Amino acid sequence: MNHFEEYIAEWYDTIPEGGGTAASPWKIEWNDVPYKERDTRPLSRLKVLGAMKEVLFNGTPTQRAAVYIHIPFCRLSCTYCSFFKKKGDNKAQHEYVELLLKELESLSDKPYVKKSKISAVFFGGGAPGILSAGDMADILCAIKKTFLLAEDAEVTMESSLSDMTEEKMDVAIAGGVTRFSFGIQSFNSQVRNTVGRPYSREEVLKQLSIYSKKKADIIIDLIYGLPYETEETMRQDIRDAAACGIAGLDLYKLQLLPDSPLGKSFAAAGKCLIESEVQVFFQVAEEELNAIGAENISCSHWRMKQSERNLYNTIASGSDDLFAIGMACGGRIGGVSFMKPIPDAMYHSVVKMGMYCPMAAEKEGKYHAFFSALQSAGNRGIIDLSALEEMFGLPVAKLLMPLFQTWEVWGLLELIENQWRMTSPGRYWYRTMTRLILRAADYMCFGLPENTKKADWHGMINMK
Repeated sequence: MNHFEEYIAEWYDTIPEGGGTAASPWKIEWNDVPYKERDTRPLSRLKVLGAMKEVLFNGTPTQRAAVYIHIPFCRLSCTYCSFFKKKGDNKAQHEYVELLLKELESLSDKPYVKKSKISAVFFGGGAPGILSAGDMADILCAIKKTFLLAEDAEVTMESSLSDMTEEKMDVAIAGGVTRFSFGIQSFNSQVRNTVGRPYSREEVLKQLSIYSKKKADIIIDLIYGLPYETEETMRQDIRDAAACGIAGLDLYKLQLLPDSPLGKSFAAAGKCLIESEVQVFFQVAEEELNAIGAENISCSHWRMKQSERNLYNTIASGSDDLFAIGMACGGRIGGVSFMKPIPDAMYHSVVKMGMYCPMAAEKEGKYHAFFSALQSAGNRGIIDLSALEEMFGLPVAKLLMPLFQTWEVWGLLELIENQWRMTSPGRYWYRTMTRLILRAADYMCFGLPENTKKADWHGMINMK
């Protein structure tokens, strides 16, 4: 027996069968704890710049890569949101774009950048649609000058409906944008008003219907579990989405972030989300999505058109390179994960000096690609144990088969053509299930946490 098999046996001695107890596929008490990759190595501030230079001049890029452009500005004050954002005026936005252009220019001559093939670009924030048409055009032009984009590259721009105009959309499409993502959250006027979203249901339907006729795919986000949501409003949200002619949608469970206005109001009232009620919204949403023929391509994403690929999110959840452009955003290149400067002064300083320098970074561990592949498979809801074994040479089936067989009995997984696929309840629980899969893999690679001083269970994986 090798050490992997020994560690697998120890893992199953430490957890309840299946990682919890199940009364039904929907009613499960999970033994869930945060997960963080154990053998990552934080780099001291003195070594961060050197690590970046080594990658940019001597590193070998992954076969495909993505670019994330962070636009931190947003006019809205949505009650569920606590993301980093700025409420700058047009002058502040333009000055920030000038910094982005300078940062892109500083990267354009780097060997690593020249060799990288970009499959997806994503403008996130904030609300990138807040930018002027001229600033949008300038950034898109600079991206093409800096990076080698694949012929079929997916280029996505996030926006609120209140920021986007037909003029801006036409300029963005002319500049290469192939996909727009709008945070609708709900079509229902009462729900929208409660969480701080402008526009009535009728206005949202009208605007999306117009935009869906453009030469770009339209994607929307919907959130289930919002105040005043009911089974009927959830069903109607899916019907409304289909009626607009969109290409796809993301369906997210409400996360009560403690620093958000909504999270604070729930805490002040001594309230919390009731799991059984929230689950019903997910169930009826899936019923309606199935009824309209939408295709589930991940645990939180459905497409109505074959042109929709959700490519950026697929790359971001894996181990391929992710170039982060702008302040207060994270990326990874050459086996180094990093966070860009958050304070304005720090970001301005490094860009004006012509440096691509994060404020913090860590060296990815020996098994990072393996853990990323597991996370990506969990996000998709399709886990092929044989393919993972062939790819990484690790006893993945021996590790996960007992867990998966229990989950099959619980109604969370089903085996179809040698692939384990999450059922509807499985897709609801996919974040927790994926964390358990990652914890199991961590035990297999490193043994029980108490056997090493490197164990760290205080971080959470971003599993959007």
